[in-house]
Amino acid sequence: MNKKTILPVLALGLLATGAIIWQTGVASAYFGGGNGTPDKMAEELATKLNVSQDKVTTALEEIKTAHQAERQAEVTTNLDKAVTDGAITAEQKQKLLDKMAENQKERQEARAERKQNRDEMEQWLKDNGIDSEKLHSYIGFGQGQGGRHGNAE
Repeated sequence: MNKKTILPVLALGLLATGAIIWQTGVASAYFGGGNGTPDKMAEELATKLNVSQDKVTTALEEIKTAHQAERQAEVTTNLDKAVTDGAITAEQKQKLLDKMAENQKERQEARAERKQNRDEMEQWLKDNGIDSEKLHSYIGFGQGQGGRHGNAE
């Protein structure tokens, strides 16, 4: 492959990977990543809508899955066009798709590990008689990046 081909292929791969990461990040924020856990968001929505939390959780997961499938189809279509245009080979397309799937799996495993750590911390706090809600303004439990830190006002 010559230099004229390598740069577009690399750019396309980075764009596709970035798009998937961005989509996942947006979904994470939309489904609770920015405001506590997805369970907390589902609980709040269920209360406001006067429906069961299970219904809300199921609906959110269905929407998330549909968005991910749409995005995956879009990436595949774009990569098909890259193959047709000669920017990459069919083999390279498959390697990109495999790598993106591997990255997605790693992100899912990392999310699961963070959730497990969060759950363990919540249980430890409960076992030790510590009210995590009272600590939010002091140390930002559950606030994630950009959460409230420092002393309570």
